[in-house]
Amino acid sequence: MSDETFARGIPWRERLRAAASVVKRLAGMPDYDRYLAHLRESHPERPVPTEREYYQEFVKGRYEDGSSRCC
Repeated sequence: MSDETFARGIPWRERLRAAASVVKRLAGMPDYDRYLAHLRESHPERPVPTEREYYQEFVKGRYEDGSSRCC
């Protein structure tokens, strides 16, 4: 096993990213990577927002009179 991997051969960076995603979801924050996958699959015609634009839209939809869901 190399220095890049541990526990079942999963790269530590990938495990760290997954852990950060779980923490964000528990805190009620959306997952940008997951949103990008959804956007490409369900809405390929839409422009891809930057991560900053995505979070701004999330906050606006959650705390103002906007929709927080598309589907």
